[in-house]
Amino acid sequence: MRVLRDDGLVDNDATLELYGRTALVQAQAGAHVVAPSGMMDGQVGAIRHALDTGGFDETVILAYSAKYASALYGPFREAVNVQIADGGDRRSYQQDSRNRREALREARATWSRGPTSSW
Repeated sequence: MRVLRDDGLVDNDATLELYGRTALVQAQAGAHVVAPSGMMDGQVGAIRHALDTGGFDETVILAYSAKYASALYGPFREAVNVQIADGGDRRSYQQDSRNRREALREARATWSRGPTSSW
């Protein structure tokens, strides 16, 4: 779920606003936990703000601290026809699952920013 600008790049602010609205709808429908699958900068802070403003300050956000480029989700993506524009792949923005040091470094950095940081 991303919003693209006219030049084809991701509109971060518009996407974050959409993430917040989506989480709020999920909470209104009874979700106790929302779990965004993206790795958008600022998503946790935007979702937390939307939930708090909407009166759902007890709703939990379960977000990734690391996301890996692998073939694990390939069959799922094929089943729902998910494609990356221009035929790119996720290796440009997801971590190499073979690089444990990088994974731990990224997870620690996320943890140090706190659970509701606006990364």
